[in-house]
Amino acid sequence: MDNELWRWVWVAVAMVMGIGEIFTAGFFLLPFALGAVLASAAAWIDLHGGVQWLLFFGGTGVSMLILRRFMRRQDRPDDLPVGANRYVGMDARVIEDIDLVENTGRVRVESDEWRAVADSGPIEEGSLVRVTALRGTKLLVELAEPPPPDYVRHSDPMVAPAAEASPEDSAEADTSESGSDSGDQNEHSDTPRSD
Repeated sequence: MDNELWRWVWVAVAMVMGIGEIFTAGFFLLPFALGAVLASAAAWIDLHGGVQWLLFFGGTGVSMLILRRFMRRQDRPDDLPVGANRYVGMDARVIEDIDLVENTGRVRVESDEWRAVADSGPIEEGSLVRVTALRGTKLLVELAEPPPPDYVRHSDPMVAPAAEASPEDSAEADTSESGSDSGDQNEHSDTPRSD
């Protein structure tokens, strides 16, 4: 085959391997695409067919070694965990009582708030806990320290505190109720009023 035809063969191989890499996992076809690009470049500058094949196999082999080394480094288990897994082993503060029966429990770890569960039983708000695992979308925790004696419980600003009725308020309520009752009786009584 002449060099003109090899130019287009190598370009076609590079394109097919490159497009195939998009649909496969693990960078398997990418080294072949890179080798074909090198061979195509050699064909375009009119190098001999043997040099083109040498560049194809050499480029494929070298790029495969580099990519495998890169992939192994990415798969190391000692890398820092990402997402919620980074909280495993950290301490957190309980901001809502953790109780499996009531299905309650929230903790603050770093600056984030998470739903939390504990297999050891209920944990009181204010306690310091250690995150041991991630269970679905909740953090699994264990008690590290009970709440400090001077801890003030968290109150939800969305819930209005119950107003205590004073004795004066209850007396006014009684008179207004009895007054409205007597007015209702006068309006609905059958006996004629003498004015």
